[in-house]
Order: sequence, then C-alpha cells, then structure tokens
Amino acid sequence: MDLFDAITQRRSHRRQFRDEPISQAHLDQMIEAARWAPSPFNVQPWELSIIRNSASKNALAKITEASIIEQFKDGRFLDDNSRWMRLTDAEWQKRGDGVRLTEHVDLPPIFLKHPDKLKPLLKNARHLSILGHLGAGRMPANEISELVRSSPLLIMVLMNCKRRPPGEGGLRWMWLGMGAMIQNLLLAATALGIGTQFVSAPLERSSDRKRIRELFNLPDFYEVISLLRLGYIDSDPGESVRLPLKAFVRYDE
Repeated sequence: MDLFDAITQRRSHRRQFRDEPISQAHLDQMIEAARWAPSPFNVQPWELSIIRNSASKNALAKITEASIIEQFKDGRFLDDNSRWMRLTDAEWQKRGDGVRLTEHVDLPPIFLKHPDKLKPLLKNARHLSILGHLGAGRMPANEISELVRSSPLLIMVLMNCKRRPPGEGGLRWMWLGMGAMIQNLLLAATALGIGTQFVSAPLERSSDRKRIRELFNLPDFYEVISLLRLGYIDSDPGESVRLPLKAFVRYDE
C-alpha cells in the first residue's frame, strides 16, 4: 500500500476482528516500523509489551470493564464525552471532528429516527450519571471488555522515563517521540490489512495504571502510555472526517 493511502485509510476499528492470529511476519513488520520512529536526541524511550495469552487479555478486560462502569457514574466525564459526540452524519460531516454517537452507543429506535431529541440530553450529560449509578454502564462495559478479551493481539505501549532527553522540555520531547512511534505502528498495520483501536478506558485513572504496572511487574519509571487492540479485518476502512485546511493551517502569521 502507498504511504499516503495508508495515512488516509487508517481508522479506529470498533468491531470484532477476524478470528485469526496475527502472523509473526506481520508483527515483526509493525515492530520494525515502530523502531524507526524519530525521537529527540534519538533516546527511543518506547517499549512494547506484546500480549497474546488469554490470562493477560482477561486481566486487562476486567480493568476495562470496571473502569467504564465507573465512567458512567462520573458527571464530568460524561460532559467531556458529550462535547465530541455528533448526532447525525450531516452534523459530523459539517463540523469535521468528533465521533458519531451511534458508533459508541446502541440507541433505541425512536432516537435513531429522531436524533435531535437527544440534543437536550447531550447538553446536560452530567445528569445522566444517575443512570450510571443505576447500572446503565454495565452493557457497554461488557461489550468493550469483550472486544479486549477476544482480540487476537494487544500491544501495551510503555515509556521508559529514564530515557529522557536533556533540557527543561525533556518530558515534552519524549511524548513527541512516543506519538511518532505509535503512528508508525498504526500505518504499518493499515498497510498490512490489520485493524487497530486505542483502548483508553483502563488507562484513564492513575489507580488503574498502577494496577496494570503491578500485573505486568513494571517498575515505577515505566509510564503506560497506550493500549492497542489489533486484528485482521475484512471490511473497508469506512468513513472519517477532518477539519478543512483553513481551520488549522496558517501561512506567515
């Protein structure tokens, strides 16, 4: 696949993957692409934990499930999410950012036919936390945790904080390198017909990140940056939207 095709066709895959393990040859290609990412002073602060065994997947799935249940009880978290939810394709295309609500929540038929009825709820999403306390988060928590548990491959992205470049901005430059490394990995996966998705829920809270460090025997100087689920996909990449160039490009200003 051409590089620019990989860039524009990369998507977050929020559905099940094919029930097929990722070949070692393809895994090696993704790791090699990650290895060649740039980092300030060439410190290469990244490490990858390749997770294929069921016990580790199950442990991460349980943390994911518990975290999502708690998120549905958190009014501030619900408000933060609602800011980026788009009710219709037309709104999503027009604004050029955010995600479609239907990709994250199974809506009742009445809301699918009349999505505008959801606007007052999204504007006051924090009040929905009462539903979270009544157990409304259990269904999405079960669904997402099962995606983690059943994925052919998980990759936990770690940052070795001892590999810090010099200067006051050292930590900033480390994060810059981590982002470049992850993007290399995602583009290589796209070129190989492998779907990827960030699993953010188990990393939202410091207590969960600490629990993950304990489960995987990670020293304190390792920061858990991201968790990716990966697998082969059959479907086309689907739609996405981006802001127009004029919204973020400035010349000589």
